[in-house]
Amino acid sequence: MPKKTTPKMIQIAVSIPEPLYEAAKRIQAMEGWNESEMHRVFWEKGFALHLQGTLARYQLGLIPEVESPVE
Repeated sequence: MPKKTTPKMIQIAVSIPEPLYEAAKRIQAMEGWNESEMHRVFWEKGFALHLQGTLARYQLGLIPEVESPVE
């Protein structure tokens, strides 16, 4: 069996408004995702979008330079 290179995962719990969850479940069904795929895609894409804004503010000097937001 080939060695898997997937990263170690951690489990988290979040609370979201029910209408948002219902909309996400409809998208999940349309895309054919399982529950964990839906959460992983939304979390990763949401993080990437937020990071873009953070990097833009960092580059403009609008947030303090404590340490680089990217490793």
